[in-house]
Amino acid sequence: MTTWEIRREGELGRAEHAELATMLRAAYPDFPSAFSGELTWYGSRPEARVIGREDGRVIAHAGVLRRFVRVTEGGEPLEVLVGNVGLVAVHPEAQGRGIGRELGTRLAALLDELAVPFGLLMCGEHSVGYYEALGWSRLPEVHVRYLDFEQRDPYRVIDEQCATTMVLPVRVPLRAWPTVDRLDWAGSQV
Repeated sequence: MTTWEIRREGELGRAEHAELATMLRAAYPDFPSAFSGELTWYGSRPEARVIGREDGRVIAHAGVLRRFVRVTEGGEPLEVLVGNVGLVAVHPEAQGRGIGRELGTRLAALLDELAVPFGLLMCGEHSVGYYEALGWSRLPEVHVRYLDFEQRDPYRVIDEQCATTMVLPVRVPLRAWPTVDRLDWAGSQV
C-alpha cells in the first residue's frame, strides 16, 4: 500500500534527502550526476514536495515552488503567479501500477493548497500524454528563457522555442492563462 505525505522543504533532514536522491537517480538515469549524494533538487529547491512511500521506501516524488514567471503577451510583459512543478518521478520498479496517476492527483491538491492560479512545467515529449491525462494542457509552442542547469553552468542562459510547456488551471479557468509569445522562468526552475 502506498502512503502519501506533503513535506515542506525545511522539514526534511539529511537522511530523507539522501533517500529522495537515491530514488531520483533511479528515476532520472540520463542525469547521473544531477542527484549526487544528498542533492534532491535540480535548479531551484522546491518549496513543498509530494512523496509516496511503500514499505517505508520512497517510490514517488514531485516538487513545487511558487513563483512569478514573466510572460510576454502581444509584446507587453506580464508577471504570472504559478506553481512551478518539477522532479515528477515514479521509481522504475513501481511504474505501471497507477502510482503516477495518484501522484498527479495529489500534486494538483498541493497546488490548490498553495493557492496558485496555475501549475506550470516543461517536460519531455514522452511525458506530454501523462500530463494531459491529468488535466494539464499543452501550450502552443512558446519561446522560453531559462538557466542551463543540465550542463551545470548557472551562468548560461538558454533562449529557445519549446513545444512541451504544460499548464494546469488550479484556481482559475484555463482561459485566464495569457496568450503567451515568450516565457521567462526568471533564472531558475524546479
